[in-house]
Amino acid sequence: MKLKTLALFGIAVASTAAAEPAVYDLGPSNARETAEAINRAVQALCSRPGGETNGVAGSCRAELLATGQLLVEAPAPAQAKIAEVLKAIAARGAAPTPRITLQYWVISGAPGKPDASDPALKPLNAVLQQLEKLHGELGFKVEDSLTLTTQSGTNASNNGRSFEVSESVRAAGDTVDADIRLKFTRMMPTALPQGGPTSVFVPSQSELSVSTAIRRGEYLVLGEGKFFNTPDQSGTLFYVVHWPEGQ
Repeated sequence: MKLKTLALFGIAVASTAAAEPAVYDLGPSNARETAEAINRAVQALCSRPGGETNGVAGSCRAELLATGQLLVEAPAPAQAKIAEVLKAIAARGAAPTPRITLQYWVISGAPGKPDASDPALKPLNAVLQQLEKLHGELGFKVEDSLTLTTQSGTNASNNGRSFEVSESVRAAGDTVDADIRLKFTRMMPTALPQGGPTSVFVPSQSELSVSTAIRRGEYLVLGEGKFFNTPDQSGTLFYVVHWPEGQ
C-alpha cells in the first residue's frame, strides 16, 4: 500500500478549512503501516502553501493509539475520503505486515594474515573471501555489529558501542527494499607538532547512506572507506548487511 498525498483521494478543500479530529478502527494486521501511510498523506495535504490549512502541516496528523485505533486530524472533507480508503483497506483483508530482521557489521581490513580463529568472522567467510579477491590478503576484524528488526513499511534505528543504524524497509516477497543510513565512530591517530607525543587518538566519524534491494539470505557490502591505524598505515572499513533465511 502506498499513500503519498491526499491528492490521490481526489479531494479539493477550501483553504479556510480547519483540521478536525476523528477516530477510526483498524484491523490488527497492518495497523502501523496504515497509520504511517495516512499520516504522510495528511501531512502532505496540509503542508501545501495556500492549501487546506494554509500550509500549517502541524495542524494535520494521523497517530496510532494504544487501543489500536487511528486518530486523524484533518479537514472534514478529507476525513470522509480517509474513511473510504480505510474501508477499502479493511475489505482487502491483507496478510499481516512482515517483520524484517537485518544484521549489520563494520569490518576493518588491513594488510596482513587473516585471523581464522576469530569466531566473529566465521559467519562472514564468504564475504571476506570475495573482499580479498578485490583487495588482496587482509587481516580482518569486526569493529562493531548490530541487528535490527523492523516492520515492513516503517522506520527504525539502533545504536551500538560506536555504530548507529537507521533504516526504512519494505518487503516484496524474497526481496526487501531498504533505505539505510550508517554512522560509525572510530578512534584515529593524529600527528602532533614536534616536541610532543608523536600522535594522539581522536574520534573520527564515517557516514553512509544507501538505497538498495536485499535478497533473502544475501550478504551485501554496502560501501567501504579508508582508515588509519597509524599516521602512515591505512586499511579499509567495510559495511556489510545480511538478511537471514527464515527471518
